[in-house]
Amino acid sequence: MVCYQRVKVLDKWKAKKELACLFIIYLQPKKNQMKNLIIFGLFIMALVVAQFTQAQTVDEVINKHVTALGGKEKLNKIQNVVMEGSLTIQGTEISLTVTQVNNKLNRQDITAMGMHGFDMMTDKEGWQYMPFQGMQKPEPKTEDEVKKSQSDLDIAGPLVDYAAKGHKAELLGKEDVEGTECYKIKLTLASGKELTFFIDPASSMIIRTKETRKFNGQDTELQTDFSDYKEVEGVKMPYSITQQFGTVLISSIKVNQTIPESVYKHDM
Repeated sequence: MVCYQRVKVLDKWKAKKELACLFIIYLQPKKNQMKNLIIFGLFIMALVVAQFTQAQTVDEVINKHVTALGGKEKLNKIQNVVMEGSLTIQGTEISLTVTQVNNKLNRQDITAMGMHGFDMMTDKEGWQYMPFQGMQKPEPKTEDEVKKSQSDLDIAGPLVDYAAKGHKAELLGKEDVEGTECYKIKLTLASGKELTFFIDPASSMIIRTKETRKFNGQDTELQTDFSDYKEVEGVKMPYSITQQFGTVLISSIKVNQTIPESVYKHDM
């Protein structure tokens, strides 16, 4: 009982003390209170405006890019693409055929030194056969590789309707690419994979991308440069693609072709 009364007295004293503090705060000059409220309000507004401006800017850059390519409507009409090209590595000429079926297949057939190999990815599995590297038979890709390569099946590209696809885009300012100050956009795919796009402000074309891929079991940064864009069925596509190993010169691009079932097969 004594303890209870003591606590009760202490509670009353504490309550009076808190009331006194509140009274002192209330008696502070109204001018200072108003000044603090204004500063706080401006700070909150600045944060909101900054976030809105950034989101608006990244969407503006992406929308200009999509329009420059030919527009979303024309891009979405392309159901498949067949590209033929070649490159030379250390004096060896390599022929390359790329077959893409929207959201279903991305296959590269390679012919060099009298041998034929391929690298393919579908919406369910991936296979690789590179006899130039000593492979004796087609080998399956890992589940993680298949998951992270699904964006390669998107013919329109992950920037088109990126939000609807579950991707997140962030404008990282500008960065110099071979003398051109490009918009730098970081795209985080729904799978978690990250891609970086460098877009020329003058043409709104992608001139470089960067991503991390596995080569021989090791994570490696893959840089790809794009140039010599030409119109194919109302959509601009690059006819020159450069990576660390060399430049692929595209000789032919055809869209919406009849695709044989054999390209889905991974047997030799």
